Parts: sequence; structure tokens; C-alpha cells
Amino acid sequence: MIHEMNEPIFCYLVHKFSLQKNSISSETKEFECHCTASVNLGTRKPIGKIKVVILSLHRVITLSDNLLQVLNSDNLQFISNIKLKNIITFAVSNQFKQGASIDMCVSTKRNKLQIYRLDRMNINLIYEISVHDPLISIGIDECGILACSKTAYFAYRPTMNNDRRSTGSLQTIFTLHDPSIVACFTFIKPGEYLLSGPNIGITTTLEGTSQRTPIMFISQPNDFIYSHPYLLVRVKDYIHIYSYLDDQLKQEIPLKNCQTLINIPEGNINNILINTKDNIYLLESLSIQEQIDQLLNTYRLQEALILAENNFSSIEKHNTNSLILSTKKRVGFIEFNSMNVIRALHLFDDINLDFHEIILQIPNFLPLNSPWPDFDENIKSRYILWLNAFCDYMTKRSEEFSRQSDYYSSLLKAYLIIKSRETIIEFLEKYASYIPIDFHNLLFHIRLYHGAAILYSAHGKHEQTIDIWKKIVSNEYSNDDTFPGIWIIAKYILERNLDRSLEFSVGKWLLEQHEEELATKIFISKYQNESNRDPFNSNKVTHLLKPYPTALRNYLEQGVFKLMIETDEIHTMLVNIYLDQILSKSSDDNEQTRTKLQEFLVKSNFYRVQSVLNRINQTKRFKRELALLYGKMNNFEQAFQILVNELEDFQYAENYCVALSFDKSSDDRKIVAHALFNAFLASLDKHPNEITAALLHLLCNNEVEFDFIEILKRLPSQWSISSLKDILLRATRTYSYIKRSTKLEIALDRIQNEKLNIKLRKLKRSNVIINEYRRCKNCLKQFYEASCIVYQDGSQVHVHCAKQLN
Repeated sequence: MIHEMNEPIFCYLVHKFSLQKNSISSETKEFECHCTASVNLGTRKPIGKIKVVILSLHRVITLSDNLLQVLNSDNLQFISNIKLKNIITFAVSNQFKQGASIDMCVSTKRNKLQIYRLDRMNINLIYEISVHDPLISIGIDECGILACSKTAYFAYRPTMNNDRRSTGSLQTIFTLHDPSIVACFTFIKPGEYLLSGPNIGITTTLEGTSQRTPIMFISQPNDFIYSHPYLLVRVKDYIHIYSYLDDQLKQEIPLKNCQTLINIPEGNINNILINTKDNIYLLESLSIQEQIDQLLNTYRLQEALILAENNFSSIEKHNTNSLILSTKKRVGFIEFNSMNVIRALHLFDDINLDFHEIILQIPNFLPLNSPWPDFDENIKSRYILWLNAFCDYMTKRSEEFSRQSDYYSSLLKAYLIIKSRETIIEFLEKYASYIPIDFHNLLFHIRLYHGAAILYSAHGKHEQTIDIWKKIVSNEYSNDDTFPGIWIIAKYILERNLDRSLEFSVGKWLLEQHEEELATKIFISKYQNESNRDPFNSNKVTHLLKPYPTALRNYLEQGVFKLMIETDEIHTMLVNIYLDQILSKSSDDNEQTRTKLQEFLVKSNFYRVQSVLNRINQTKRFKRELALLYGKMNNFEQAFQILVNELEDFQYAENYCVALSFDKSSDDRKIVAHALFNAFLASLDKHPNEITAALLHLLCNNEVEFDFIEILKRLPSQWSISSLKDILLRATRTYSYIKRSTKLEIALDRIQNEKLNIKLRKLKRSNVIINEYRRCKNCLKQFYEASCIVYQDGSQVHVHCAKQLN
């Protein structure tokens, strides 16, 4: 530290001190001072101003008796040839120029403002400006010059000009009309300054503009100095410390006869040197971190946040600076614990806070797989507020957080407090696979058994899943209103391929619960084959379903028509069930069942005809069914005799003829048609009109095939030619078609024979060598005869081997 000392007349010295903190602090003395060098300036008046320029230059600039001198700061030796006379005051720029030089401006008694460039050995005038009034204080930075007289403040922006006499002039930016106000100013940042006014501090630029409201002082300042982020104001008997962030008085230090305030920058901390008439004080500034800690401890959160943010001017640094981020985090946690969750979430979002740190702020949240304790209403309302905010934050940043393994687990734990049971179930249906299976304890704790089953299912624990649902159905687990119903068990089985014994046991259990329809769906859906090792083969299922007639019937119908099971036992059992139902009901109630029976007797080829016939013969109610069975036994005459003579259902007889003809050869179809024709002819006398109409309709039916030559011979002679018109037309067309088809077949056969003859001739012309090395392709034995069979690919076989293959 370098400081002036005023000695007796004509002896004004500059002393250089080293300061060292005491190891044991005391209230009256915290530093030890040691004088390391001294120099006599040789002036007749006290030193008015002193400035130390350490970086690069290592110089001390003094002003005494209007004489400006420059000393070496290391040894306090005068720098020769560097003296300026008639100087009122001076200021040194804080920006060094190239070549270890610095700009300095001075105010002279001749009403001049001069700009010099000072280097290690020389001082050179750059330019000067004429002023009207003597300037009592000046300042210079990279933006320009600010100066003041006793009544006004001036600004000047330098312009580069080869002429030392500047063409510009000072611009008046503020005028003081009260002579009692002491004019002073301080630098806030490059291009921004604070001027003293009538009990106010006015922020301004060199253009005289301001975008900031004035600072209101409690007392009129005599001097002030800015040390970020505080403004130290010297008033009578006090030092007032204002925050430049909110313009509020923060501290008041009693100090009488204070004369000067000097800012001593040291790294990132600005210490203030204060001297009175008798003492020198060093006002140490707390670090920004310590200031923030104090503000947070007194719940002055916004001030702490503003202090941290204003410590860095760059907006980009706000998102990366550790001090700002840590301050926002601490403020956010304080707000969160004070239930100001909206403000807290805003801060958390600003700093991209990981959700695990929020979890640590909520009591009883960890471990995640432990249940919540029982809360009273007051405490629960706090948790609801916290957890709602937590879930909002998690949802907002889901794209980022969902990559973490415990994201969905954390949400589930929060949902247990704030969400409805239905919402939790919906959440589990979507995300249960991301939640560890040991979280089932939480769900059991709140009796959300269906949710536990969903969790088990997501992890492939199918037996445990079904077991939970069974216990819910049996009321072993009660009071779970989220369980959708027993149908969910059947749906679960139908949608998955599980262990077949497990699937069969579920179907059996559903039967026991009288859910026959659901059980039948499982038995049908899971059917694969008739293997005895398969629990779902039809024999095992039908044996299981025998006590449940409706389920058995439904299973047999779907097994026959949907699964296409072609065993005589299944088909016969279905016929017997139909017969039982018809016999057990009145004639008015069984029409639908009887229709099903008749259709089945016609379509199915796998029931035991003789067994069914024996049972039908036990009653006279089943004449139509008896006719159908005769038809299945190829006893067409007896079948049609019952339909035509006994039942007199001519149309049904024709339809049955068409059904019997399906998928048969032409000759067989003619046999069936002629059997019905004979039955109609035999009954012609009994019902002449009806039979005649039925015959004409039958003979014109294109789905029934006849030998019309035989038919025409046997038609009644009394029929007119006009009534036979349609029959003759069909017969003519049929024979014409047959004749053309025959010719085409013959022609195709002829062409095929010609191709084969050509191929045979080619084969005969081709030489086939047979020797002892040649072997038959079929038996791999040698050829002992001259004859052999040659295939198209050139391979050769014995004649007897070829016969065996064919």
C-alpha cells in the first residue's frame, strides 16, 4: 500500500507500506503495517491526489502543489523528465495501450483539459480541449471522459485527429443549481456513470441519457465510490452502503472526519481504503459467495439472485456460471420448502435441475420402493402441493428424464398420493414394464391389487398375475374398485401364448365360477390338435364340459364349424345334444334347434350314421331327419319316399337332391336325380297337380343332372308338348354341350398323343448306351438286359423298377 504522509512545512513524503493481517484478530487492529520505502516530493503543499498504476507500468502518480510527478512504484524513485505543472486534478484510464502505455487526462489552471499517453519513460500530449470553468474532478475510460466543475457535469468522446488541439468540446450533461451540493461522480461500468445530485444519484452515459431510475440518498453525499454491487457513500460522520441492485441502504458505518474513499481492486474483490484525519481504514468486501450466503440465510432470496446474476454481464454465462446456477438451486429449494412451488419450478427449469435433487427435498420419498407413511390432513396437503409440482416438472421434461431408469418409478410413488386409483391403473398399463417388480409392495400397501397384477404381468410373471385376479374375484383381496371384472382373466389368456397347462387350469376355474362363455372361448381359441398330450384336445374338453350343457353345445358347434374338428365322436355328440334338446322341449320351442340338426345332418360326413339312426327310430317325431340319414347311407329311394310320400315336402326333396349331388361324379349325380324322379312319378296319381309342378321344376333345375333320353321315355304321355318346352330346350342344350365337350376332349387327347409320339420317336432315334458300368437309378444295380426305361432327364432304370414306381 502506498499512501501520502503530511509532515512539517516543506516536507511532504510518500511512504510505501506492506500490509499483513494479524493471525489473531482484534477489534482495534487487524493489520500490521511496515514501511518499506519513502520519498520526499519536495513540494510546499500537501499531496492532493495519488494514483498507483501497478500493471505493466509500475508507476505512482502524485499531485501536490499543482505539480504532477511520476514515481517508480517498486522503489519510489522519480521518473526523470516527467513533470506537469499547473495541474488541478488528473485521472488515469483503466485500459492499457499497446507497448505498456496508458492514457491520462489532466485539468490545468489555464482552463485546459489535456490528454497524455504515459509509458515507462515518457509522457506525450495527445490532444487538449478548452473549457470555460476549472474542472475539479475528471475520469477517463475506454468510452470517453467525464468531468465536473463545482456547478456542472461534462462529457467528451475523443476523436482521432492528427492535430493536438481537438475540434470538439465538452458537452454539458447535468447542471447543479444548489451551490451547497458537492459535485462528484463514480464509474459504474465502461460508458455508465453515477452523478451526485440533490439527495439523488443519477445514472448517465456520455450522451447524457439514462435508462435507470435515480438512487434516493438518505443524506446528501460528500463523495461516493462504486464497488460492485455496492455504492459506498461518504456523508457527515457516516459511510452509507447502498445496493446498486435495488437502490436500498444495506449498511451504515459510523466514521467521523472521513476524508477520502479509494477503491483498491484485488483479484475479483474490491477493497476500499478509507482515511480520516488520524487513521487509515481498509474496508474489506465480502466475497460474492459470502454475500449470497448471508442474503439466503436471512430469506432475502430475490436480492441474492439478483446479486449472483449481476456479477456477470454476459447472458450466456447465466446458463453456465456455477455461482448463478448454485444460487438459483438454493433459492429454488428454499422456495420449494416454503411451499412457493411455482416459483421453485421456474428456477429448477432455468438450471435444468435433475429430478433426483427435488426428491431429496421431499421427506419420505426415498427409498422409492417403500410405502408412504400415514399422514394427517395438514401434512398430506403439503405433500400434495409438493408432489403435484414434482410431477409437473417431470412431465414437462419427460423427453430428457424418461431415459433414466427410475423416472417412471418416481412418478408412480408420487401418483400414489396425488392421483386417483383409476389414473394410477392407466399409468401402470402404459409404463409398468419400466418399473421394478419390487414396487408391488407399494401397490399392496394401498390395496391396489389390480395394479400389482399389471406390474407382475409387465415383468412376465403370469401365474402371479392370474393368482392375484383370482383372489380378487374370490374376495380374498377386497375393496379394489379398479378391478374391471372376471372377463379380464379370460382376455389375458386369449391375448397371450402362456403355458398350456396354466391356460387350461384358468379355463377350468372359469367354469367353476359359472363363466361358461369365457371358458368356452379359451377352449376354442387354444385348440391346436387332437394329440393326447395336448390338454385342449376335444376329448378332454368335452369330458370337462359335460356338467355344463350350454357350454358343451357351444364348444361342439364352434369345434365343428370353426375349428373343423373331424372326429366321429365330436360330430355324433353334437347330433345327440341337438336331439336331447328337441326331445326336452315342446314343438314350439325347438324349431331353431331342429333346423340346426337337419342342416348338420346334411353337411357333416363324420357322425356315426347308424348310431344316430337307431336313436331316431325310437320315436316317430323325426321323419325328416330319418330321410336325411337314409340319404347319407345312399338309400336314396327310401329317403325320397319319406320326403315325397309321407312328408309331401316336394321343394325340400328337390333341395335335398341338390345337396346330395354336391361334390359327386356325374354318374352319381344322375343316380340321385333319377331316384327323386322315380319318387315323384310314383306319387303322381296321389297329387297330380302338385307332383306335375314339382317334376317340371326339378327337370328344369340346372343344378340337377339327368339322363334326358331315359327321362323323356318315362314322362307321362298325356303331357302336352308345350308343357315339355323348357325340358326339351334344356335337354337339347345339355346334349349339345356334352357333344362339344366330347369333341374337344378327343381333339386335346389327339394333340397330346401326337406330342407323345414325337417325343417317343426322338427317344428311339437317340442312342442309349448300356454297359456294366451303368446302374439303375432306382435300385442302383447293373443292367443285365438290353431293354430299359429312359426318363426325360436321361436317367435309366430297369423295366421292372419302372413298373414298381408307377
